[in-house]
Amino acid sequence: MGKCPLLSDEDSSEFMRSFAEQVSENTRYLRERYMDPQNVLKFSHGHSWEAPANELGDKKGTLQQHGTETEIRLADITEGRAHVIFDAINQVTQDMHDQMERMMFETMKEATDRTGQVVHAAGRPMPEAMYEMLEKMELPLGKDGELSMPSMFVHPSQSPKIMAELDKAGSEFEQRFELLKEKKKEAARIKEQERLARFERL
Repeated sequence: MGKCPLLSDEDSSEFMRSFAEQVSENTRYLRERYMDPQNVLKFSHGHSWEAPANELGDKKGTLQQHGTETEIRLADITEGRAHVIFDAINQVTQDMHDQMERMMFETMKEATDRTGQVVHAAGRPMPEAMYEMLEKMELPLGKDGELSMPSMFVHPSQSPKIMAELDKAGSEFEQRFELLKEKKKEAARIKEQERLARFERL
């Protein structure tokens, strides 16, 4: 906001701080639908990073700036329509989240295209495509020692169709899927043991 017509500069600064904090909190809540908070990094300085040991993704990255605009009319406030402040917070939150979401899916597509981790589902039963997806993936173990399963995002219009196909797949497919999960869990357990073995223990 370009102007904040409050009684003092201190009041204006406090309003803007509270506005930004609420947008940040709302955005965090939406982001956690996709990403575990432990996988979110915070920068205290600098605008770029390097990860030379990264085998799958980019070895270098830079911060990307996002922005949006909103307007709160003074007339709305003086006439008692204070809800416009919360409407503005929600609008800014959604704008910022939409940009983050778009960037996240574009980054995932670039990474999967580059590594060949792509499964084409057109003209195939969805359960078979899902089985192939899981087969291609290397999954880690969670803190509880259980397999950390991936999330699947689909267009809302396709969700009923996919659920119907999974229901029709029957117990035979479910057993195949569970066997594959156990195989992945064992592979993840072995890899974690090998990783820990590289560290000297006193």
